[in-house]
Amino acid sequence: MMENLSNPESIDALNELDNLSDKWIVMVETSAEKMVGNSLSIIKHLIDNGSVGIILSASRPYNNLLNLYEKNGIDTSKILFIDCISKSQKIDLAQQGNVIYHNAVSDLTNISLSIRKTLDKIPGEKFVFIDSITTMLIHNNPEIFTRFVHGMITKLRLEGVSGFLISIEEESDNMIRSSIAELCDKVINI
Repeated sequence: MMENLSNPESIDALNELDNLSDKWIVMVETSAEKMVGNSLSIIKHLIDNGSVGIILSASRPYNNLLNLYEKNGIDTSKILFIDCISKSQKIDLAQQGNVIYHNAVSDLTNISLSIRKTLDKIPGEKFVFIDSITTMLIHNNPEIFTRFVHGMITKLRLEGVSGFLISIEEESDNMIRSSIAELCDKVINI
């Protein structure tokens, strides 16, 4: 099934992105119903504009994302996936060139190391897309997770890399949301 990549709210959000300066960090708050479509729109926009991305997935396994992206015209050769789901679900894993599997969503230290190592290998414009902070919070202590996000954002800023964090608006803890939002250049509600 193809997602609707041209809903008016996503288009407005993409216009906001185009107006940001380079190397921005954005938190996107969206409803659960719109999360997949909005994520696809944003990633497609970034890839189509010449960026290479790292997708940290805490909500969908690699094979599912790969199929979803390809069905929606997203060039997956310009994406490295960090899959935090498949190993924990005992899914038969075929190692591919553009995926790194982690044991669990709670493996924050190794996830952080993977992102850091991968950033060093990607030339040109790049971004990190964290999908989703809401799901990651289910599997992590909120205080430790907030430190993880702070460390990631600091690394992205030092490396001159754009970042995207997706959050489901109705399910975000207000204290955690505020802590993460204050680290971002922009919070977009779509």
